[in-house]
Amino acid sequence: MPNTTNPTNPTTENKLSLADLLNKPNELYLLRQVAQIFNRHPETVRRWIKKSQFPTPLNINGMYYFKGSDLLEYINAGDAEGV
Repeated sequence: MPNTTNPTNPTTENKLSLADLLNKPNELYLLRQVAQIFNRHPETVRRWIKKSQFPTPLNINGMYYFKGSDLLEYINAGDAEGV
């Protein structure tokens, strides 16, 4: 049976979690993926960035990418307590 999962429309089966981040800390993650990991809406993550309450993303052609290692450092520092 072919894989009918659409990567642009995440479903419950392919939703990212903290475990995914821990397993692949050297990956780059899109804003929507980071929002999934933290169980927040992408606009919430954008607000955190604007308020300097979140790791600074790479901005490539208008798209935000986050280093997995930066996100893990943020979590380990305890800054994610209120997230």
